[in-house]
Amino acid sequence: MRQQRDPIRVFIVDDHQLVIDGISSLLAFEDDIEIAGTSCLPQEVPDILASKKVDVLLTDVQMPGMSGVELVRVVRSRYPAIFALALSMHADIPVIKQMLDSGVSGYVLKNAGKAELLEAIRKVAAGDAHMSADITRGMMRALHGRNDADGHLTNREIEIIRLIEKEMSTKEIADHLCLSEHTVETHRKNIFRKVGTQTVVGLLKYAYEQKII
Repeated sequence: MRQQRDPIRVFIVDDHQLVIDGISSLLAFEDDIEIAGTSCLPQEVPDILASKKVDVLLTDVQMPGMSGVELVRVVRSRYPAIFALALSMHADIPVIKQMLDSGVSGYVLKNAGKAELLEAIRKVAAGDAHMSADITRGMMRALHGRNDADGHLTNREIEIIRLIEKEMSTKEIADHLCLSEHTVETHRKNIFRKVGTQTVVGLLKYAYEQKII
C-alpha cells in the first residue's frame, strides 16, 4: 500500500506511442507522481504489472488486442490495490458506462488540460472518483431524458399503451375510451416522443422493460 509521502506510481497504457510520450512529459516534473511504466500493448499489461509497484493504471479505452474495458476488468481482479483511470477521446455514454462497470475510478477526456489530468490522478490514487465535467453533464442529460420518459407518462397514456399492445387501432382505442380519434392520435404522438422511439416495436420493448405491460 502506498504511504502518503510516497509518489503516486502511474502506469500508462495507450496504443499510440505519441500519446504515451505526451502524457509522460506532462507528468515528468511532478514531485508527487512517478511513471512506473508504459505499454502500447494492453494484452501484455496484466503480466507486466506482476513485477511492478503501481498505484494508478492510466489507460485508453478503445485499443486493438484488448479494450480498456477488458484490461481494467482483468487488472482490478488480479490487482485490487491498483486504481484505474480512463483517458479517452470518446464521451459516448454507453462506452463510459462499460468502463465504470469494469471498475474504473475516473474518466477523463483527452481534450482535458494538464491540471485536470493531475487532479484526476491524485483523486483516484486517494481512493476518490473523478469524472470530466463534460461527461458528468452528458450523463445527467441522459438520466434526465430517461426520467422525463418514465415520470411523465400519464395514467391515460399508460392505458393507451396497454391497448396498443392488444393491437387495437386508433379508432378502436377511441371507441373503447370514449375519446375522439384526434385525441387518441395526440396521445400516441406524446407517448412516442416521451419514450424516445418511432416504432410500435420500440414502444412495446420499453413498456415490457418498465413493466407497464
